[in-house]
Amino acid sequence: MGIVSVAEQEYTRRFEHHRAAVAATDKTHRRLGWSRLLVLILVIGLAVAVFDRGVSAGWLLLAMGLLFAGLTIWHQTVEVRLARLRRAVAFYEKSLLRLAGDWRGRGPDGRHLAPDDHEFASDLGVFGPGSLFEFFCRAVTPYGGRTFADWLLAPAPAAEIQARQAAVRSLIPALDERETIALAADEDRLEFSEGTLLRWCSRPSPVSLRRMQMLSALCLIGFGVSLALWWANLVGGIFPLVAALVQGGLIGRVRKSHGHELHAGEGALAELSALRTILGVADALPASTPLMAELKDVLSSGPCAAGPALESLRRRFELLDSGHNLMFVPFALLTGWEIHVLAAVERWRAGFAQDAVRWLAAVGRFESLLSLASHAYEAPEEIFPEIREGSPQFVGQGLAHPLLPSGDAVGNDVRLEAQSALLLVSGSNMAGKSTLLRSIGVNALLAQAGASVRASALVMTPLSLGASIGTEDSLLDNRSRFQAEIDRLSRLLKLADGERPLLFLLDELLSGTNSHDRRIGAEAVLRAFLARGSLGVATTHDLAITAIADAPEVAATNVHFEDRFVGEEMHFDYELRPGVVTRSNALELMRLVGLPIEP
Repeated sequence: MGIVSVAEQEYTRRFEHHRAAVAATDKTHRRLGWSRLLVLILVIGLAVAVFDRGVSAGWLLLAMGLLFAGLTIWHQTVEVRLARLRRAVAFYEKSLLRLAGDWRGRGPDGRHLAPDDHEFASDLGVFGPGSLFEFFCRAVTPYGGRTFADWLLAPAPAAEIQARQAAVRSLIPALDERETIALAADEDRLEFSEGTLLRWCSRPSPVSLRRMQMLSALCLIGFGVSLALWWANLVGGIFPLVAALVQGGLIGRVRKSHGHELHAGEGALAELSALRTILGVADALPASTPLMAELKDVLSSGPCAAGPALESLRRRFELLDSGHNLMFVPFALLTGWEIHVLAAVERWRAGFAQDAVRWLAAVGRFESLLSLASHAYEAPEEIFPEIREGSPQFVGQGLAHPLLPSGDAVGNDVRLEAQSALLLVSGSNMAGKSTLLRSIGVNALLAQAGASVRASALVMTPLSLGASIGTEDSLLDNRSRFQAEIDRLSRLLKLADGERPLLFLLDELLSGTNSHDRRIGAEAVLRAFLARGSLGVATTHDLAITAIADAPEVAATNVHFEDRFVGEEMHFDYELRPGVVTRSNALELMRLVGLPIEP
């Protein structure tokens, strides 16, 4: 039986606690439901006795009615608590499954955030089912999801990385706060897109409603006066009816001109409810690091802090939404409710829209830090890399892929620096070459996002990242795999000309052409990368390419993976060894599947 981690112990304790609370609260909920039904039956019986048979029980009927109202309020309160407790149970059940390795398909995978033809996103599995995004991101708002995706895609400067690391370390113990935020919103309801609220704040304000408000107020006054005069038999009933119809026409015109605001209110309410909780948590946490102090300053500076301002907007959108209540519709139509509330919403946008864009960006950064802190809490064996300035380097010990189960991951040492800027990796099929490339790439992008990494040690300078690992052909684009690969290589060479040195990862370099052209082309491409000050790793089946390392002017090192057959089974240890591989398993594999290959 394996050692139970601190995170697993705590998650299990909380899971059991919330599950017991669900059972007790559900029992109370059911009892209150039956009690309400019983009291309702008694109220109906008393009402019949009082109004039909003249029984003198008016006070008792009033008391029973008040009892029913009280039970209804209590029942609704318990129902809200029960829903929250069930979300807590689901949250910790999901957390325990993630610790057990059963996390794929259980959370947003960010596939719609994936850019087209990115230099490494598809090669390293950043988005989509079973992706880095799905595993690491715990955000509950679109702003946290978008920011976290940006952090994975764009390496940060060294100072920013160090600031994120310090903030993440300070947030690791904040388990209660992460639970509070996780339960604040329904993940299925909030999509990780641009965000309704941000889109609304970024749109230009429509035509002012001041004139429509005045006309609506006049209609309301006219309706009230004409209704009173009609009641006194001084005017006909047509006058209040006309006032009501004019009011309805004004509302229809405003709905047409401000339809986007009405629609935005429906989507923004869910976001604002989650934001209220997140801002409350952020405000309560200490400014223990410079980055946390910066975020808290953004959320609290200005004429009004983010929390009260966004809560004010939430209340206005709630008032706007209440106009759709069937019981409230007649009153809303007569008073021009939507016109006046929309005017209040527009006044908020005129005063706070620019500030709100900054607030939402800060919320996104805060949620991203919490995501990284949550992972660091669950994987305490992982380390925060040392980020240095200076000559390009990437030196890791015990480097492994963070998505592999810890019991299956084999760590390897990787040293890329001026004296050994290129690793040429040879080895047989399925020996671990592609996994090594992805392990290097994923840990590099996580390190530069501010996350902990799966290694015993990692020292690196800020690096651009580019890969050609999963390059495929395209029938629709009439493009072969070889064409796709050389297009990617051309793009990476341009990236290598940038200000930041490039870390390139190339799998089966130029495998789509003949051995003669492959050797010449591969050497030219690798020399071009090294001439630009890049670091990189290239894997190959073609041992002729490994001869590049023999050239004294090329800072390259040959390493390899081995395999062995035991009977008719192939075994791998996935350990990186110095030198060029000396054997191949291709022919043996073909014999094992029945192909007519002679020994």
